[in-house]
Amino acid sequence: MAWAALGLAAAAGAAAQGGPDELWDMSTRMEMAGMPAQAMQNQVCMKKGRTQPDSFSQDKNCKVTDLHTAGSKTSWKVVCTGRDAMTGTGEVTRTRDSMDGRIRMQGKSGGQAMDMTMVMQGKLAGGCTWEDPSKKAAAMTAQTDAMLAGQCKESMEKYQTMLFDGPYAACKAQKAEFCARVTKVSQSMRTPAGYRSAMKIEGLRGQGWSDAAKACAVKTAPIMAEACRGAVGGKDWSFVAEHCPVEAKKVAAEHCAGRDYTAVMASEYKEVCQRYARRGAGEQPAAEDQTQQQQQPATPATPAAPSATDAVKEGANKLRKLFGR
Repeated sequence: MAWAALGLAAAAGAAAQGGPDELWDMSTRMEMAGMPAQAMQNQVCMKKGRTQPDSFSQDKNCKVTDLHTAGSKTSWKVVCTGRDAMTGTGEVTRTRDSMDGRIRMQGKSGGQAMDMTMVMQGKLAGGCTWEDPSKKAAAMTAQTDAMLAGQCKESMEKYQTMLFDGPYAACKAQKAEFCARVTKVSQSMRTPAGYRSAMKIEGLRGQGWSDAAKACAVKTAPIMAEACRGAVGGKDWSFVAEHCPVEAKKVAAEHCAGRDYTAVMASEYKEVCQRYARRGAGEQPAAEDQTQQQQQPATPATPAAPSATDAVKEGANKLRKLFGR
């Protein structure tokens, strides 16, 4: 970015002292409208006799033009394209052992107008060995890319949707691969066992699966409907109670409402009846249950359980009040 290149002009580090090039003690001051001036002191190693900064060459979006030297003064223009497009001018006047310069950049940063100036003063401090900053920049870029690749790989395994979805997602380039994984794991969730296995994955628990499915255009309702049919057929009432509100309501109406508390607690439908009681007391269904209810076709209404007339407590008291026994 243009502003980063401007900063590099002030902050370029010095190499080992005692080489054939020039080591400068630099004083720089950054000025920007609406902000206090920022000053810093540092040392910069430059090729012997050089006056214009190397830093813009490190930014592929910036190009130095109209480079001109007349006597002790060197001037140039710079154009930076991309999201933070900017234009600027710079000039440096140097003697054998002193340097004074000014760089001004104008444009936008983050959608906001930007006008900043860097004023430089330098004094020759000795010798050094200049190193090509583009090589350092390339090494840093490679290191950053490697770190990002590792982070994206780990995030994909954990199904962390936010790193793959959205205009500024760090791993957006791998979204197609991420969605292929989401689709595959979603298909495995069409059985109660597959669903439970998937929910052991950190990024899919809670709202995670809904977020991943939405980002990858995976329809969750048909998947849950098939898992719930399998749960009913396999008499997996624990799964029905937890994830299948439509099926649970039908089972509860037939096997729970109005039944003797002791008999209910001894039956295979115990967990459905308990969840049915809690919902009757005002508990909200889980997120995937709400999604299933919204997306499945409407079913005929079934008689509701008797309502509690006061705050229903946990456990047996809640069940007894709702069942009327």
